[in-house]
Amino acid sequence: MQASDIAHFFSRVGYRVIATESCYWYNPQPFQFKSLPVHRFVAPSAVELAQVMIQGPAFALRYPTTPDNTGPRGGMYVCSNRHYAIDALSSQNARSKTRRGLARCHIEQIEFPYLARHGYSLTAETTLRQMGRMPSTTEAEWQRFCDNATRSKDFEAWGAFVEDRLATFIVGMLVEDCYYIHLQKSASDLLKYYPNNALLFTVIKTKMACPQVAYISHGPKALAVGKGLHYFKTSMGFELQPFTDHVVFNPLVKPLLMWKGDTVVKKLMERYPDNLFWQRASRALRVARGEEPRGEEIAVKMSESSE
Repeated sequence: MQASDIAHFFSRVGYRVIATESCYWYNPQPFQFKSLPVHRFVAPSAVELAQVMIQGPAFALRYPTTPDNTGPRGGMYVCSNRHYAIDALSSQNARSKTRRGLARCHIEQIEFPYLARHGYSLTAETTLRQMGRMPSTTEAEWQRFCDNATRSKDFEAWGAFVEDRLATFIVGMLVEDCYYIHLQKSASDLLKYYPNNALLFTVIKTKMACPQVAYISHGPKALAVGKGLHYFKTSMGFELQPFTDHVVFNPLVKPLLMWKGDTVVKKLMERYPDNLFWQRASRALRVARGEEPRGEEIAVKMSESSE
């Protein structure tokens, strides 16, 4: 699947997608656009940024570029180990949990019509467990996602079962030479059987044996990621590949955000509680006003192109 294909998929499932010279852009939440494909470093011009801000419309854009010494740091979880095996796991504890999960769970590829019926409840449980709230995605939107994924040969779903119950699932997609783990969701009461370890291990081992897969990505490190999730991914053989994480504000709304930014962003955080972007934006505004120091890990670069 090429960049145009994933852009078309995102458009079909309900996102607004805009094409510019360097990449595509989609809106995971209203007024916020991110670059597509998510694994590719991009360097959009000021003209491209203005195009997205106008056509979106967008309050802010976010995209990754190659790491440098001045910009805010981000990271993508990546595994490119062609010899991936149980020894690739970083600790004895992770290896033990994975072995127990493999012994207790049955793992197989699953069809998207099945996932459409059984996957949403696991999505809700995972969001509630990790974020303390229900997901913003509705069940109807979940059905639409699965219906469209069925039509693409580059999307696939994997599941780990405890007896006849779906304990966890992964939705992955091959975009260019990157196998991207788009979703991994699980049932809370079955975590004691370590299905996440077993399923992730099986998917990594299987996909890294495919010559068309150069590496696997488990997504970018989230702004407010818990230590447990970071430990889980790194213990399973992922490394954090650094990048510079750019957030550029629309110059038409930036003065308002600088003046009453906390009020505006707070309202957006309350309306879209699953969206960690607005937490980043709130911190960025406080840093820009000199109210607190710029931290290397969470500061947001107020790009010259947004002036």
